[in-house]
Amino acid sequence: MILEGHSDIITRCEYISDGPHAPSQWLTFRNGFVLVLGEAFLSLYKNAESIGDPLGNGLKATVDLSSEFKLAVSPNGFVANYAAGFVGLVDEKAILITPNDIQLFQNKTDALHNRDEIVRLKLAE
Repeated sequence: MILEGHSDIITRCEYISDGPHAPSQWLTFRNGFVLVLGEAFLSLYKNAESIGDPLGNGLKATVDLSSEFKLAVSPNGFVANYAAGFVGLVDEKAILITPNDIQLFQNKTDALHNRDEIVRLKLAE
């Protein structure tokens, strides 16, 4: 299922409910990068083709989520909405996408105040 929305960063948001990558949500960025959300991880790839690479070529960053912060999934996926660099998840968690980082927060308020992040994917060193 593809979630429709408007974003300057995200051009496509697709929920994968069947197959070897299920369940996961793929958010394709304007630059071709793909952020993959799973119940227990966030991973960033250089493009969709590199997601299935058994050698991990194209994997830019990944982080595992502890059991207390696993993402909830609905029949439509993990993502409830997105706009610009903000992604709202179905369990009220929020993701902020900035030029240097992708951060996961417990809720929208924490994300907007940039406090108490759960995890961070570093995009720039």
